[in-house]
Amino acid sequence: MKLKLTTITAMQLNQLMRYGSMILIGVVMAKSTLGIGAIGLYEQFLFIAGSVSFFWLNGLLRGLLPLYEDDNQVGIGFFNAFLLLTVLSVFAGALVFSVGGIWFPGLVGGNGSSQLWMLACFLFFSGPASLTENYFLVRKRTSWLIAYGIFSAALMLVAVLLPVFFHFGIDGCIRGLVGWALVRYVVLWLFVLRGLPFRFSWAYQKEHIRLSYPLVLSALLSGSAQYVDGFIIRSRYDEQVFAVFRFGARELPLVSLLANAFSNAILPAFAGGGPVDRSLTRIRKESSKMANYLFPLSAVLLLTSHLFFPLFFNAGFSESATVFNIYLLLIISRLLFPQTILIGLKQTDLIWRASLFELLLNACLSLLLVRFWGISGVAWATVVAYLAEKIGLSYAVKAKLGISWSSYQNLTRQLIYSLLLLLVFYLVECIIY
Repeated sequence: MKLKLTTITAMQLNQLMRYGSMILIGVVMAKSTLGIGAIGLYEQFLFIAGSVSFFWLNGLLRGLLPLYEDDNQVGIGFFNAFLLLTVLSVFAGALVFSVGGIWFPGLVGGNGSSQLWMLACFLFFSGPASLTENYFLVRKRTSWLIAYGIFSAALMLVAVLLPVFFHFGIDGCIRGLVGWALVRYVVLWLFVLRGLPFRFSWAYQKEHIRLSYPLVLSALLSGSAQYVDGFIIRSRYDEQVFAVFRFGARELPLVSLLANAFSNAILPAFAGGGPVDRSLTRIRKESSKMANYLFPLSAVLLLTSHLFFPLFFNAGFSESATVFNIYLLLIISRLLFPQTILIGLKQTDLIWRASLFELLLNACLSLLLVRFWGISGVAWATVVAYLAEKIGLSYAVKAKLGISWSSYQNLTRQLIYSLLLLLVFYLVECIIY
């Protein structure tokens, strides 16, 4: 693979560095003197922050990218996006501070009140700070995007792990995480907002919200699927089976990270009324490159998962490997990008409807297949539902925009890779194990 530094690869590397730092923090914490309860409190902090912000933050940031036609519009747009994200972050922080103790009693008592304050502060800083990467992306400042990714990931490691080494406890780690968000917020002001025109635009706000609210709904619906799966498993099985399912119900993070970063990075190419064919060709070319190494990597994991699951965990989690292998098949739908075209051409209304269809199909199939195949049936329902959603969106792109599937996907290569991966899955699950 020849790696050429573009805005796409820069955005992908930025997200990989962020994810890598979070993984490393988890590993170091697990090896430290922190107890499982303390680590659980840190994970709970991140879970609450994500659960009240992931859907609107994801939707608004994606709806932001296709809007810009000139440099002046970039400035006005980012300032108004900052205002909108700030209002929602304040609301989310106030909500968590008001009722967080009811949802999660562990945050109340002892240092509980300070943790609620830190959670509210983290939401206030981290939401708007997410604009920085998107600003560098739209401005095509590739080296800045990489440098900021290195700086942010390194700062996160230092801020969260130094309290571990100096035995400041989990409260010190959470304060470090809030400090990391604060520094990112300061960077936003120094490198982005300081040079922008501070001009409120109601017209921009309406356009941004119009494009983004379907994406917000889509993120909310898609994010609900894992909770629906967990509820179905828990309603039929005990805690041990639920744990086996949760340990295996993880798709290859590299696939989702690279695919989502690519999808976001390509969106500005649709802005300004430029030739759509050029953007479609770029999607076809870049998605083929990702397929060239992500499909073989998935095949390697299929062949080895039954060996490393008992090794990394214990023999009780052997069945998790089968669930994990099924989730690896999500790569077939992850590397299809009809939603990127719809967002880029500002046709976002179809996306939330497709996500609702995916959620309903996933729930119905899970309830049906769990009767025949157990927890593997729930995993298969997820794979089928995701693929059905992408096929439906591809049909919508053809019907509404007149853009054929082959113009933005290498169908032959995608089909060959998918069939080979399914063959490897059959050999592993039906013959070898």
